[in-house]
Amino acid sequence: MNIKKFRSDNRLTQQEVANAININRMKYNHYELGHSEPNIETLTKLADFYHTTIDEIVGHNVPYLINKSQFTNKQLSLVEKIQNLNDEQCSLLDAYVEGMIVGQKERQALIEKFKKK
Repeated sequence: MNIKKFRSDNRLTQQEVANAININRMKYNHYELGHSEPNIETLTKLADFYHTTIDEIVGHNVPYLINKSQFTNKQLSLVEKIQNLNDEQCSLLDAYVEGMIVGQKERQALIEKFKKK
């Protein structure tokens, strides 16, 4: 279970998380220590609170799913459009994106070079 990691990463106290999901701190503490396990309702509240999935909360890695909370709405819109591309179109898009990334790095390096002068 990753609830302690989520709490620590967000610099929250047990009391703050317990308050946010409407349980007492001792009950939350038992979850972190592994003395008891949260029910599905509590897991849902935790996932909503941290803007993630229950899978992430319980430490279940689902490699074929995308955690949508990591993306902006514009990025998600692009992902949906990509689903309609064939393999050749995906290859062209991949090359284009790689070119954009390389170009951005080269521009940044050039900017840094001129800042030093």
